[in-house]
Amino acid sequence: MHTSTHRVMIAACVIFVGAVAGHFLQELLPAHHLSEAKSVITTVQGLVTALLALVLGLLIWTGYGVYAQQNSEMMTLIGQVLQLDVLLDRLGADGVRARALQREQLIAMRKRFWEHDGAGPPVPYQIGRAELSRMDAFFAATKAATDEERALFDQARSLAASVVMTILLMGRQLRNPVPHGLINSVILWAGLVFCCLGATATLSVLSVAVEFVGALSVASAIFLILEFSQPYDGHFRISPDSIDHVIAALASSPTP
Repeated sequence: MHTSTHRVMIAACVIFVGAVAGHFLQELLPAHHLSEAKSVITTVQGLVTALLALVLGLLIWTGYGVYAQQNSEMMTLIGQVLQLDVLLDRLGADGVRARALQREQLIAMRKRFWEHDGAGPPVPYQIGRAELSRMDAFFAATKAATDEERALFDQARSLAASVVMTILLMGRQLRNPVPHGLINSVILWAGLVFCCLGATATLSVLSVAVEFVGALSVASAIFLILEFSQPYDGHFRISPDSIDHVIAALASSPTP
């Protein structure tokens, strides 16, 4: 079962249990206690409902922002790689070797982002430093024969560094984009709201059914937050087709 689906099911159960607990409180407590505290219960319910609606909206926007930003940066990365490929094509045999290194780098990046089995795409400092050092060592060891070649090497070196930094930035942005503690707080707030509902509503099949649907609605919002914040592993994941096409293009680029 997908991690997000599992967490959403738990959230729905916790929220609905809050409503059931409210009904039990209504049965356990004397009627006059509830009538005396009804104004307090409704006030707290309204306050927490407002907080819940505000934070849920912000979290959905934040989750979608992560998804949109990753999609935009993926397009930026592809553009940088294509620019680098054009420069490398003008460098002859040296460009062929650099293109092979670039292709290996993109293959490793694809595995980290799309084939991580739900563990998240870790791109720690050490990986970024190793990839940057490898490309930098290649350009440092390559000697330019003319001023034109030297200028091309400088441009290619700068673009290669930009590619590595973009990949590193994309990975670091995905490290806990939506704090789990905040999600848990939202679930507890929703459980409190439904507990207040259960404590003041008349127990019936219809009221329980409506509370169940409400719990599912809040859980579905949490589902959107979790899915958008996992753009390479969720149901709304970014397609790897674009990066696959670039990898294939690097493999089939003409050699001098």
